[in-house]
Amino acid sequence: MTLVVKILTAAAIVCLLLWGAFLALGAQPLKENSSLTVIYGEDEDFYADAEVYQKVRNDTLLFVHLPRARQAYRWWAIDFLNATIAPIPSPRSLGSRKYLLRGGQEGPAIGNTNVQEKWSWRFTETGTAFSGNGFMCSVTKSKSK
Repeated sequence: MTLVVKILTAAAIVCLLLWGAFLALGAQPLKENSSLTVIYGEDEDFYADAEVYQKVRNDTLLFVHLPRARQAYRWWAIDFLNATIAPIPSPRSLGSRKYLLRGGQEGPAIGNTNVQEKWSWRFTETGTAFSGNGFMCSVTKSKSK
């Protein structure tokens, strides 16, 4: 083997070890999900530029990024399995990759009686919709061809 091949092989092994350590320490990488359509708005302005992420190997818990919403309403966790919706702090980033750390990153669910604001929400077979405090969001599953 030439010196260049040895260096490249060693670099690849180091990268794999660093990635394994990153995952072992509790990082949960997020991948983009394009199977949902999200429309959201505040007051009279509506947008369709949301980004949807999911944890790797988990398609029932989705993370929705609403870039033009107020700061408190920018990131949401939507759990279709347990029918819950909760605001979350923004995930961490490593370059263009987003990830969560294990632990309680979710805020109180909007159905929680301790939440002061009044919210309404509904889950159906095709998606969910929730609104409150001048904010509205509709998440629908795209029809597969």
